[in-house]
Amino acid sequence: MVFEIFRYYPDKAIAAVAGGSYFIASLCLFVRLFMNKAWWGLCLPVASTFMSIGFFMRILMAINPNSLPIFMVQQLLTLLPPAAYLAFNYILYGRFVANCIDRCSSWIKPEKVARYFVISDITTFFIQGVGGGLEVSTKMTNEKLGANILLSGLVIQTLSFTFFMILCAHIWRGVLQDGFLLRREPWGPILWILMFSSTAYMIRSIYRVIEIAQGNGGYLVTHEIYFYLLDSLPLLIGLCTYIIYWPTEYLEASSRLTNEMTERR
Repeated sequence: MVFEIFRYYPDKAIAAVAGGSYFIASLCLFVRLFMNKAWWGLCLPVASTFMSIGFFMRILMAINPNSLPIFMVQQLLTLLPPAAYLAFNYILYGRFVANCIDRCSSWIKPEKVARYFVISDITTFFIQGVGGGLEVSTKMTNEKLGANILLSGLVIQTLSFTFFMILCAHIWRGVLQDGFLLRREPWGPILWILMFSSTAYMIRSIYRVIEIAQGNGGYLVTHEIYFYLLDSLPLLIGLCTYIIYWPTEYLEASSRLTNEMTERR
């Protein structure tokens, strides 16, 4: 079954490396989370943990290539968790705008950004889940329908995230026009890491859309290397950005600076 879909058997060694990398990233993110007590960011390490399980499931999938349950779990755990990565960026954007710059700089009120985009992601999450479940059906009609539903969910999610990146670019442009130098502001790194991680996630989203659009037997789906280079690696790079530059440190520094300036007045 696995060979009929992918035209290859998953490489167990690469899957183990990927699973181990995501697991280590999860542990580091949990440490960051508990050290800073930033419970709002819990979605990031939890989703990364599920991703690591998904990669380890690829090992079982190689050992049991005809197991439908293993295949379905592996597909869902490598396809759906990135929605939580996007949610983290939405929440960070709202906190950044609300606490660090002029709230009027954002087209959408910072308190509502996460709500709107998370609702969009939850909707596309279920669409992708339904599509992914139908895609592995033994019935040809269900398989084609599932692929189309999955593709529509991915396209909507990608378009939604594109609009979010436009919001970030608009904020960046406004900050520069107001005369701020990012390297001199305590909150400056937030914009850099937000745009960098979002760009990494966008690479993965575009890859997934093209992969599903090509259908079974397509070039991307039948070459495992692209799954790791254009899906797993960009997501991991985006995650590791927050391990190195945990955003609450910059949010707190900006808040302390604002309080000091208020006290001086």
